[in-house]
Amino acid sequence: MSLTTILNNTLDLVNQAKFAGVVGTDGLGIEMIFVDEATAYDLELAEIELASLAALATSASNRMGAGLVRGLTVETDAFTFLALLIAPDYFAVLGVPVGADVGQARSVLEQMVERMRAEL
Repeated sequence: MSLTTILNNTLDLVNQAKFAGVVGTDGLGIEMIFVDEATAYDLELAEIELASLAALATSASNRMGAGLVRGLTVETDAFTFLALLIAPDYFAVLGVPVGADVGQARSVLEQMVERMRAEL
């Protein structure tokens, strides 16, 4: 199954999700699917920034000797951004607006990560 198919399936399962994707800890986005391209928010910039956050968190954890970063959650006034480790150097990300069911989003993101791992 292709990465794009997995991302689209994930978006179909998460009510109100704005995007799903994969980012690398090198600060680059790998693949991102956006639900609503006409949003007032710059979701393409979010892709870059989430990749940067994953890279910074990984680097900080390494410097502290805290081990592997397995997940990140960033809550803002408008969105909750979730990221879970797929494999070293790669995170699956999902963005939902405030008010969305974050527990359900996290559960579906975990399923997405398992599907991606199975494809590797």
